[in-house]
Amino acid sequence: MIRKVKFSNFYSFNKEQEIDFLAKKKKTYDYYQSKTGDQVTKVAGFIGGNASGKTNVMRLFSFFRYFACESSKDESAGALDVAYKNFFNNEKPSGFYIEFEIDETVFSYDFKIQKNAIHQESLHTRKKEKGAKRIEIFFRNSSRVEKLHKDYFKKFPVEFLKKIRADVSLLAFLKAHYDIEIINKVFNYFERFKTNINEKGEINNVLHQINSLELYLQDEQLKRKMEDFICKFDIGLSNFIIKKEVKDKEFRISVKGIHTTKEKNNSLDFGYESRGTQSLFFALANILSGLKNNNVIIIDEIESGFHPEALNKVINYFIDENENGKAQIIFSSHSLGFMNKLDMHQMYLVQKNDDSESLVYRLNQVKGIRSDDNFLSKYMTGAYGAFPKIRV
Repeated sequence: MIRKVKFSNFYSFNKEQEIDFLAKKKKTYDYYQSKTGDQVTKVAGFIGGNASGKTNVMRLFSFFRYFACESSKDESAGALDVAYKNFFNNEKPSGFYIEFEIDETVFSYDFKIQKNAIHQESLHTRKKEKGAKRIEIFFRNSSRVEKLHKDYFKKFPVEFLKKIRADVSLLAFLKAHYDIEIINKVFNYFERFKTNINEKGEINNVLHQINSLELYLQDEQLKRKMEDFICKFDIGLSNFIIKKEVKDKEFRISVKGIHTTKEKNNSLDFGYESRGTQSLFFALANILSGLKNNNVIIIDEIESGFHPEALNKVINYFIDENENGKAQIIFSSHSLGFMNKLDMHQMYLVQKNDDSESLVYRLNQVKGIRSDDNFLSKYMTGAYGAFPKIRV
């Protein structure tokens, strides 16, 4: 579970921002009851006008996965060159911090990057017990590893660690070359992040679609759950046939929807299904897989192609199916009906100031807000800010 993040100089965000998922005195099962005494929201919805920075928030969570897990795969190129952009391409350092829980441990991972080189990177941990001390697992300064905790890196003296590339995370490097339990645990946590967005901000891109199809091919139970959910919205649709064909070392995956008709030929190529059906098909792959494996799920423009009621059902389904789970869904949306379903600690507003800088804040931080407000109605009046000012 992600507890909080901090970041600066990232796309449209210039100054440091904090996104906090912690709360107090929450008894409902859409919060995870941490042994630290905090409650961590399992659902986080981001709203704001067009070009306010919502997609960049989704990029942020996806970037944590990229940085931690993928930057060591291409040893011949500077992988960070395409990972993110600074605020208007300035040359100042960018800072990132993420605090999260795995089992009985709270981790914090932070790093600074400037000109596609990592200046600092560190990993800390502490037990959930009250008064537990924060322990530094490793500290890296530029291309030098300056500290490795002796209890976690037994028989692994820091002076024997070879110099690593300035654009490769130490976490990814250690995972690629050594078998260290605590590194494996943290790496695997980030690797299981599920996202529908790439660095360019494209949603439901080809890679996401292929990954979704592979999930359905590998897990028949997951596929049946997806079909059951979609068939409740698309009257007459009974199931999907997904086939993977390999020829000359290349593969092709075909999808057909099977409909209840009086005609003998009752199949329809997936490309001719409704946009809403297609969107649900791909979104549910990450959501259902995330629920099953307690993943972090990141979805930009979750409502794309959905009827507003379908979005509400998706959110309700996630919350109910996750009652005893630790999955976490982070999404942006312009379909605002969900504001009547979440509380003020589960919604976040994104807006730009007069200097074109994006800002993000939690709804409960709005001055004068009450827990019994009609959040949707008051947001639509502009009372909370982050409401588009359209001059036509």
